[in-house]
Amino acid sequence: MQARGGESGMTLVEMLAVLAIIAVAAGATVLGIGAATRAPGVEAEARRLATRLQSVADEAMVSDRPVALSWDEKGYAFTGWDGRGWQEGADEAHARHRLPAGIRLDMGRRTPPLLLGVDGAGVPATIGLRSGKERWLVVYDGLSASPIPVPAA
Repeated sequence: MQARGGESGMTLVEMLAVLAIIAVAAGATVLGIGAATRAPGVEAEARRLATRLQSVADEAMVSDRPVALSWDEKGYAFTGWDGRGWQEGADEAHARHRLPAGIRLDMGRRTPPLLLGVDGAGVPATIGLRSGKERWLVVYDGLSASPIPVPAA
């Protein structure tokens, strides 16, 4: 077979398509390097706790059902009152969250559970998260939750 008009090679569109594929693959590789071994830091855990706490507190007000935060040294969960006792939820919002190795939750002298009020008048609390010298606080005022960095001493 003879080439059309004696031309051979790639068109500009084909070349751009190949370059786009290579760029996407290279970007995915660069972004993924170390992602499997990188554990969430204290800041990420504080933000996660504040977001979950705010979401569950809002849910308690909307559904008019009491919800509480329970915790231990390895993690925390949100529990709901079923009329007989506090039960951990199975859905993602209420499920138990295990803290990554090295991150500790500090509730001071408070003992579980921490009631999140159905009327927006939950018990205020300051929850500490720390790992080494990195420290964050999650401040819950009974209505909203905010993550706050603790300045290094």
